[in-house]
Amino acid sequence: MSKRWLYLALPPFLLVAAAFVLVQLFLELDADSIDRKAAERLTLYRQTILGEYQKYRYLPYMIARDPRATSALGLGQPVESANRFLEEMAENSGVELLYVMNAEGTTLAASNWRDELSLVGRNYGFRPYFKAAIGGAEGRFFAIGATSDEPGLFLARPTPVSGDPLGVAVVKVDMGPLEEAWAEGGETVFASDENGVIFLSSQPDWRYRTLTALPEDVRRTIETTRQFAGRELKPVSDRPVQTKQQLVIDGKAFRHNSADVGLLGWTLHFLVPEEETRKSVLPIWAAAITLCLVYAVIVLVLRGRRLRKASALLRRESADLKELNTRLVEEIQERRRVERELLEAQRGLARSNRLAAVGEMSAAVVHELSQPLSALRMFVAGTRKFLEKGDTATASENLDEIDSLQMRMAHLTQELKRFARPGESRIEKIDLRESVRVAEKIVRPRFEETGVALDLDLPDEPLEAETAPLRIEQILVNVLRNGADAAAGEQQGMVRLRTERQGSLVVLLISDNGPGIPEDLRERIFDPFFSTKASSGGMGLGLAISIRLAEDLGGGLSVRANTPKGATFELRLPGLSQDHADTDPKADLTSEAAE
Repeated sequence: MSKRWLYLALPPFLLVAAAFVLVQLFLELDADSIDRKAAERLTLYRQTILGEYQKYRYLPYMIARDPRATSALGLGQPVESANRFLEEMAENSGVELLYVMNAEGTTLAASNWRDELSLVGRNYGFRPYFKAAIGGAEGRFFAIGATSDEPGLFLARPTPVSGDPLGVAVVKVDMGPLEEAWAEGGETVFASDENGVIFLSSQPDWRYRTLTALPEDVRRTIETTRQFAGRELKPVSDRPVQTKQQLVIDGKAFRHNSADVGLLGWTLHFLVPEEETRKSVLPIWAAAITLCLVYAVIVLVLRGRRLRKASALLRRESADLKELNTRLVEEIQERRRVERELLEAQRGLARSNRLAAVGEMSAAVVHELSQPLSALRMFVAGTRKFLEKGDTATASENLDEIDSLQMRMAHLTQELKRFARPGESRIEKIDLRESVRVAEKIVRPRFEETGVALDLDLPDEPLEAETAPLRIEQILVNVLRNGADAAAGEQQGMVRLRTERQGSLVVLLISDNGPGIPEDLRERIFDPFFSTKASSGGMGLGLAISIRLAEDLGGGLSVRANTPKGATFELRLPGLSQDHADTDPKADLTSEAAE
């Protein structure tokens, strides 16, 4: 009898063991799925932070070069015209504060000079961003304002930009909208600095708390710089972090993933509640228990058949069948409930994918419009200066350039739609030399900022082609700017553009003398969001857009090693066909997809 019960108990035991193995397997699969999703979201959130930083990085450099902002340094006292200029610049650029300090750290001009909490006359020489900038470097520091008690990212540059610094130009960027966007996304994400202090968070209660208890020397440094304006900086949990992928905050366990932002030692953290990693456990155990119950019912039915007489057996069979049907109905209802939960999970995943698509298009818009906007600001500043001097002719030329740039940006938005949804563009007969010159105007500020020389080796005769001029300019701007970034670290950085013909193709060769691109990365650099610019904040979209545009125009874009060092990008375009050599065709092939 004991052996018989042992045989009967063996199938449920094997079923429970199989369920246990499946639970462990699905726990690992769920954890891997969450980690992959976290990696994707961290990449997106990192790009939003770096995009916000890159959006305003140029501004302190421009303020440091503008005598209207730095005139107070020469007089050694506040100047109302400088205050008005900074006030106007802050309003137009969208930053929170613009101000200029002398060599001792005293503010001589500020955009909030009219406010009760004006920075004019206040000394901020104790701030690290001032010390870095007065030493000739770029100052970057996130802190709570010592006067306004509002947090922000401080960016500083020495003035003048060359020679011995006489003062410092500072921009304060409000990062609050970034936090609001995180919170609206419904996900748990926060950023911590190099000391482990949380300064940006989708959960407001976590802000200005720490991942671990801060050492005394770190606390003293924070108090000296008044970085967090006397906040208590308590740890988020009394318990230390158990593992790298588990974090306990206010008694709740989270699966933890993190990524280096690549700016000021910041780290991004993405949290998912631990219970979400166990969603597959309940259905598996429910199915196993249901099968065990069905097995038990079957065993009882079979045992009853042997013990009862034939007449009684028929009546019991009917009852057992009813009971079995009831259990089967319950199982079907359970399965339907599980299917509903799976459907809800699929809908949530679809919503996340739509958010990711919106993030990619937003990053592309920021990437493609940043250069024309930078040039537009320079032309606006120059026009004001020429108008002050009464030079209306030059001011009128600048206004023409401004009008051209705004038309270009309007066309750029249409081209970005075509990148997301393939379409056609306006094809016309052009001289490629003019496209090169237009692109050179747009990227010239970047070359001046990096100190890299640009050599345009263009032929005397026209380089005629039937193509889309705006797309050609987009490609050239992206590749020339990458060349400037690559050669920026060289003592004598150089980017050279030359042309040649290869049969029916017109080839533009853009070479730099930077560090070059490793052979194993030459294919990947054309992938979206892949970038070799780890420190400069590149978003990895420029080359992906450029190769797409080049292929749409019937050409191609490739990269190879330069001699003796650096990289050479080869842009191949179809030349003007012989049948159209003596005519000036303009074919409007525009066919936009319906919105």
